[in-house]
Amino acid sequence: MVTLSDYRPFLDLREIKEIEEAANNLRGREIVHINATRYGGGVAEMLRSLVPLLRSLGLRARWDVLEGDDRFFEITKRIHNSLQGNLELEFTPEMWSHYLEVNRRNSARFEEGDFTFVHDPQPLPLVEGRGDGIWIWRCHIDPSRGNPSVLKFLSRYIERYDALIFSLEDYIIPLGRTYVVHPTIDPLSEKNRDMKPSEVEGVLEKHGIDPDRPIIGQVSRYDPWKDPLGVIRVYRRVKERIGEVQLVMVGSSASDDPESSEWYELTSREAEGLRDVHLLTDLPDIEVNAIQRSYQVALQLSTREGFGLTVTEAMWKGVPVVARPSGGIKLQVIDGITGFLASDLDDAASKVVYLMKRPWLSRILGQSGREHVRRNFLITRLLEDHLRIMRDLHQGRAGQAGAG
Repeated sequence: MVTLSDYRPFLDLREIKEIEEAANNLRGREIVHINATRYGGGVAEMLRSLVPLLRSLGLRARWDVLEGDDRFFEITKRIHNSLQGNLELEFTPEMWSHYLEVNRRNSARFEEGDFTFVHDPQPLPLVEGRGDGIWIWRCHIDPSRGNPSVLKFLSRYIERYDALIFSLEDYIIPLGRTYVVHPTIDPLSEKNRDMKPSEVEGVLEKHGIDPDRPIIGQVSRYDPWKDPLGVIRVYRRVKERIGEVQLVMVGSSASDDPESSEWYELTSREAEGLRDVHLLTDLPDIEVNAIQRSYQVALQLSTREGFGLTVTEAMWKGVPVVARPSGGIKLQVIDGITGFLASDLDDAASKVVYLMKRPWLSRILGQSGREHVRRNFLITRLLEDHLRIMRDLHQGRAGQAGAG
């Protein structure tokens, strides 16, 4: 099990002391995290690192996962898309009934902690079965332009939480006490640890990718909001101007995302007839790590994005990123300093070509990007934020009890 001391290369002594003091104030408290999947996507990856770190500090932390059938996850994906701005999707009473029933069945399986963190809309109604503990809803997506009728339905549950956490100030739904916490990556995980060049080459050769020719690509779910079809179209434009370039796209099929296979097929059809296009899915983390390190330029063309941890991952590896200015990407890709922001597909293609012709600039942007991540987006900062929020809520609860 990793401990805080393993992260000393990325922290100063003041930060370590502050984290340890915050944890001491919460020692003995039970912390429960609940989400919808144990693999696929940034939430699961963060919990995989955060929960062991909390335990290493003497806190009783555990991670529970919602159980649902295919129908449930079809409905929750529909909720997800509605909250991210698809205003045309409709919901029947049967859909809402099934969504709530699955959560009620799960509620009987879970025991709350002193602090219970519920992640995203799938397990949101679990709060109906709450006891005396402190409940926090962590929203990882951007609901700021969500379907009003969906938000109205969900608000009856959101209002029952003691606090809400959003990734950006722009995402806040004003239904209670709120915090803003930026997502982070774990620099020691298999997906982000340092790799030897021979390890990277071995992974490329395993998947039939030529390590001697330039590689660009995008790592993200095959999902309409990530615009995988746009990635293929950018590649076409780049290849017309550069010639010898390969595209490697890496996706995952999370258990709570029934659309992923459909969008993988759509992306495959878009790539028909193109040489040097590799569409990969569900790779081990260490292979994703290797492929990101092989990129000369990483793309992230999301049209809507909660935060975009795949951008963080690429920047940590010193790879320059060309991305649309969606959601939390704007906090990471500082245009012309840690990467380039692109207004459309033509602009993205031009900026990819610009970087590929200027390796010296790619190195400078890559170095700046890695330092930006070190200062702002590593798991130790997320750990510190969670400890601070729990301390604030605990003190607030104690103050209310004292006043009573």
